This record gives sequence, structure tokens and C-alpha cells, in this order.
Amino acid sequence: MRGSSRTGPGHGARRIAYPALLATTALGTMSSNVINAPLYVIQQDLGMTAQQSVMAVSAFTIAMATTVPLAGWLGERLGVKAFLISALGVMVLAELVAASAAGTETLVLARVVQGAACSAFPPCVQTALVTTWPERTARTMGAWASAIGVGQAVGPPFGGVITEALGWRWVFLVHAALLLVLMALLAACMPAIGRRRPPMHVSAMLWLIVGGGSTATAVLLAGQTGPWPWVGLLAVSAGLGWWMFVRLSRRRVRLAAGHDGAPRALLDPALLREPAYLTAAAGAGLAMGSMAVAVVAMPLFLGSDLDLGPAQIGMVVFALAFAMTAAGPIASRTGRRSGSRVQLRRGVVILVVATPVVAVAMVSSRLGVDRWVVVTLVVLGLVLAGTGIAFAQSAAATELVLSPAGRSGTAVGIHNMIRFLSMAVGYTGVALAWASGTSLLLFPAIAALALGLFAVLRTGRRPVPCRPH
Repeated sequence: MRGSSRTGPGHGARRIAYPALLATTALGTMSSNVINAPLYVIQQDLGMTAQQSVMAVSAFTIAMATTVPLAGWLGERLGVKAFLISALGVMVLAELVAASAAGTETLVLARVVQGAACSAFPPCVQTALVTTWPERTARTMGAWASAIGVGQAVGPPFGGVITEALGWRWVFLVHAALLLVLMALLAACMPAIGRRRPPMHVSAMLWLIVGGGSTATAVLLAGQTGPWPWVGLLAVSAGLGWWMFVRLSRRRVRLAAGHDGAPRALLDPALLREPAYLTAAAGAGLAMGSMAVAVVAMPLFLGSDLDLGPAQIGMVVFALAFAMTAAGPIASRTGRRSGSRVQLRRGVVILVVATPVVAVAMVSSRLGVDRWVVVTLVVLGLVLAGTGIAFAQSAAATELVLSPAGRSGTAVGIHNMIRFLSMAVGYTGVALAWASGTSLLLFPAIAALALGLFAVLRTGRRPVPCRPH
């Protein structure tokens, strides 16, 4: 989506639009985890079962992973600014519905709509940042990765504090008010980005949605240990959806190549095999999957093994998000000097170093080591992990927007789908590891995946420094 024309507010207004776009990313990230802290209170108030409360959390992720490719396409078709502001408006309405929910069904439906609306945020914000400030792509992607860290850090305490002070319904109301402020700022200050005319290929898009949605749902149900027949059916549906999407897209590509004026494909699947795109997908998947494991596994470990309270757990886990936020500018400078692939390799190495630190902490607690020593090791491991995630995530985003596929809203949407599916895989891995008593293998598994990616990066194409579009 590079090369789009930019019109609208002048330089001064763009200086306001920049933090507003980053704040949109942070608030979108908050939306996914803002009910985690008050979840038990919501469960008791609405009379939900434990499974229903989990569904209220996972419904957001499923909806987001399912609709993000469509959101990327619509952003191109309707215009990034108009679509992003419209998505913010839908999110506000869904927040109001959630705040007034009288039962499980209403709350879960509101969370589905929130996830679908939030799916517009990543592709639209990435496109707006790269198109409006093309001369500093690495810097803006580093800031974007930091904004994700801010959202991860602020979301749980935001939900917990407001619930303690005003009640859980006010969590949605205050969040909606903040979104309204962002809508006004973006409407006034965000430059308009010229619309493109991506191809219309309804059948391929429907099969893509089927493939992504079925994959996300199957992964999350597997983490709840079933029902396994449904997991199997969803896995078949996912495979069929992805296969049909590729098949229909390839057929359109062949027809367009042989006949002038023939309908174009929604996306040439060959673009998804391009090295820069594959690197971006692998780096983003590793970063998001690692983050999902850390933010779920560490609270479980700290609460069950060390008997820490919620406030203490929150302070410890905050180290991860703080490191992600602080490391963003450092990561972007590395990318500007040495190239995004060097930046990604360094992030992978830092993640590899972090995993044994956390694993040693978990083993130490079972050997009777003093609790303060274990907590110190956990904090050190989370700081390293957050730094590695920030390096990998911003490098992956830079690789994406500099790749040929980065011109396609659908390809950007698929990339973000991979990010959210990786989060779902991380959640499922934690759930299965705790259910089977193999939690000590979680972080070594991340290290193995990271080492595999590092080996691929070392033997791949030679890195080149990031350059403006």
C-alpha cells in the first residue's frame, strides 16, 4: 500500500496524528485484555460458568483473527482514514452494549463485535504510519511495537482499578470515552490517504475468512481440551478454507495473465512466499506467541507456586510490558543502522537468552529456593523477553511494509491474522501444559522455535539496511 497520495492537515496537525495513531494501537491492544483482571467479578455478577467466562475473553481473539484480512482489504477500498474512524465508532457502540449486558450472550456478542472492529486497527495504523512518514519506516514501526507493549501493560491494571472504584461496567464506559477522544483527534488531524481499488473477489475472501476463523476457533477449543469432535471438524474446515482461497486466487492470476480485462485476483499467493514476507510472518508469530505464553503462564506460576497476590503478580508481569515499551526506540535505531533482518536476529537471540532464565526460576521454586530469588529471576527473564519481543515485532513490521506483499491490504491482513493466531497458539500451549503437568517445557519450547528461526535467518538472503519507500 505504498505510494498512496496524502492530503489533508498540515505539518502541525500531523504531529498530533502521530501519537493519536499510536494511542489507537495501545487502546486496541487494551481491548483484548481489559476484562482479564475483573473477569471473576463479571462471572459472579452475570452468573456465568468458568467456560462461559473464558469464551468472553477468547471471543475477541477469534473475531479479530477471522476478520483482519477483510479489514485490510476494506481499508484499501474505503480509505484508511474513513475506515479507521468508522471502526472506532463501531467499537464505541460495542463497548456501550457490553457495559449494559444483562447476560452471557449479550456480553459475548459485544466482545465479538469489539474484536471485529479492532481488526481494522493494525492494518490501518501501519498503513497510515508508513504512508504519512515514509522517510522513517523503521522508527515508526518501532514506536508501533512499543504502543502494543503499552496496551499490554495498561490493560489489566486499568480494568482492575476501575472495577475496584466504580464497578466492572465502567471499564467499558471509560474505554469508550477514550476511543471517542481518539476519533475526534484522528478526524481533525490525520491526513487522508488516497484510496486504492483492490480487486473484488468475494468467493476467495469468504474462503479466507472460513480458513482463519476455523483455525482460531480450533486452536482455542484445543486449549480447553475439546470437545474434540468439534476441534476435528474445525481443523478440516480450516484446511478446506485455506486450500480453496489459494486455488481460487491462483486461477484468477492465470486468467488475468492470459486475458486483458479479466478480473484480477484478490491476492497473488506467490507474494506470500516472498522471503521478506515469510521473515515478517515468522518474526511476528514468534513475538506474539512468546508474549501470549508469558502473560498467561507467569501469573499462573506466580500464583500457584509462589502464592503471590494479584497486585504482586501484576507488578512482576508489568516488567514484560515495560521492557517492550522501553526497547522499541532502541530496536528502531538498530533497524535503521543495520537493517531489519539484523534487528530481528538480535531479538531472537535475546529471546533465546530469556527462556532459560525463566525456566531456571520455575525449577528453583520447586527446589525450595527463597521466593525473592525466584521472583528476581522471573523479572530478569521477563525484561529480557520483553526486549526480544520488541526487537522481533518491530523488525517483522518493517520487513512486511518493505516487501512486495506490503502493497496489498489483504496480504497485510493475513500477516496480522498470523500474529493473532500465534497468540491463540500460545494460550493453548499454556492451557495444555498446565493440564498435563508439563509447564516446565513451555519456555524451552520457545527457545527451540527461536533457535530454528535464527538458523533460517543466518542462512537466508543477506540483510540490507532499511530504506525509505
